[in-house]
Amino acid sequence: MNNILSVFHGYLGLLMEDRKLDPILKEGLARIRGSACEATELIERINAIGRPASCTRRELSIPDFFRQLRPSIDALGTSDVRIVIECPADLPLVRVIPSRMKLAILELVRNACDVAVSRVVIRATASEVTRQPELFSETAVTETQWVRIEVIDDGLGVPAAEAGRIFEPFFSTKKRQQCAGLGLSVALGCVQQFGGTLQHRGRKGETIFEMMLPACVPQQLGAVA
Repeated sequence: MNNILSVFHGYLGLLMEDRKLDPILKEGLARIRGSACEATELIERINAIGRPASCTRRELSIPDFFRQLRPSIDALGTSDVRIVIECPADLPLVRVIPSRMKLAILELVRNACDVAVSRVVIRATASEVTRQPELFSETAVTETQWVRIEVIDDGLGVPAAEAGRIFEPFFSTKKRQQCAGLGLSVALGCVQQFGGTLQHRGRKGETIFEMMLPACVPQQLGAVA
């Protein structure tokens, strides 16, 4: 599909460079380009569910990451929903694929904003937990230091009968025309590629999606003889 879309992107770019192009025709081409970009984004979201990215993971500062991502996060909010980011400056580094980390966070925030009444909180903290194999993907490392990122909304919560299906691709409790049912499954796929976990908990009036990422622990230096 990306190979097919590259033809659209290439020829649309050439056509729109024509300065003599009729304004009405140019507007139509701009709409086609916009749809092609949306299709490209959709393919990336689908790939994130089960296909490992071709690039390697690298160390990332969570505070710097959120500072850079803030405009994109704010764009997901509305006049009725306030987005708050709580992120201390002394968090340990994590090793992720930055593009997919961004995708995972934006999917969680978008999902929260769709159901929030007035507030969405993104909270990052350092944590030490004992690894529970049944909760972590096979690629998870064994360090006990983690970075926890929670996305919390004040909506009505997920009905108990549907809580076990929320991470299934294409499953959604929203109206069909509002979403493709990919957001949470995309976020889960990304997080698992980082060796982490994504879990849901909540009650009426508060829903929390908790992302756990293994921290980069410096290797201990051997004793000097």
